[in-house]
Amino acid sequence: MKKNLMTVLIMALVFVNVVLSAVIMITLVPAAKKTNELVATVCSAVELELKSGKTYNVSTIPIEQTELVNLTGEDPMTFTLRDGDDGKAHYVVATVSVTLNKEDSDYAEKQPLIADRVDLLKEIVSNTFLRYSLSDIKSDAGQKEIRDEMLGQMQELFDSEFMVAVNLSAVNYQ
Repeated sequence: MKKNLMTVLIMALVFVNVVLSAVIMITLVPAAKKTNELVATVCSAVELELKSGKTYNVSTIPIEQTELVNLTGEDPMTFTLRDGDDGKAHYVVATVSVTLNKEDSDYAEKQPLIADRVDLLKEIVSNTFLRYSLSDIKSDAGQKEIRDEMLGQMQELFDSEFMVAVNLSAVNYQ
């Protein structure tokens, strides 16, 4: 009799276990599906943002998709820097160019406008240099900050991000 009672008790516990497992599955599966949908939506939004073409890293664009436009001509230009801690006037001599992404949706429309607005672009460069001192421009981080600021202002001027980099070459400072 004890064996039959134990068997019935074990069977009852197995049945309760199966019922509770079913209840848990019924309540957790819809929540898990909703979570998966949310994650998929976020992932697709991030993927769209990455593929939208509005955040470029010039190092990720193939060289054949870029065009280099020299803003200062053949000869480097002299730009005034902010007075340093020593109270003296300092200057930087540099050749400035911009890198354009030929695959950008605005490229065909806005690239021809650059020739007419070179003076505005030079003014952006000059005004940006005026905000930095000699010690700022001597460091790689300072030059990167200057280039990023110039790029942001140029992209704002054209209301487009087809310009992907500002390049400073032949940089000499005094």
